[in-house]
Amino acid sequence: MLRRNVLLSGLVVGALLLAACSSGSSDTTTTVTDAPVSGGTDVTIKDFAFGPDALVISVGDTVLWTNDNSSPTHTSTSEDGLWDSGDIPTGSRFEHTFEEAGTFSYICTIHPSMTATITVSG
Repeated sequence: MLRRNVLLSGLVVGALLLAACSSGSSDTTTTVTDAPVSGGTDVTIKDFAFGPDALVISVGDTVLWTNDNSSPTHTSTSEDGLWDSGDIPTGSRFEHTFEEAGTFSYICTIHPSMTATITVSG
């Protein structure tokens, strides 16, 4: 019984380590952080809205989303799969650098009524 529990514990720890080391995306231009971020175009997440809700930027520009709400966690998730911030806790930031032109709609997957658009010009 003890041997089986030790083996099971080892498998669980191994799976957790593997999950922590693997990445679900090859996109290296996205970051969630609590640290101050400099440069880029700011989007504020507050009162269950993205502000501004329509943004125009250029290819190569970085957008910085900051969750300024007092309690809920939010996400910034493109509807075409270009980026997904995962959870952005209160006071945290997420950044994404846009490498291609186009118009990109995005939502908060936790609160789908929160929508916005970014237009990237080439």
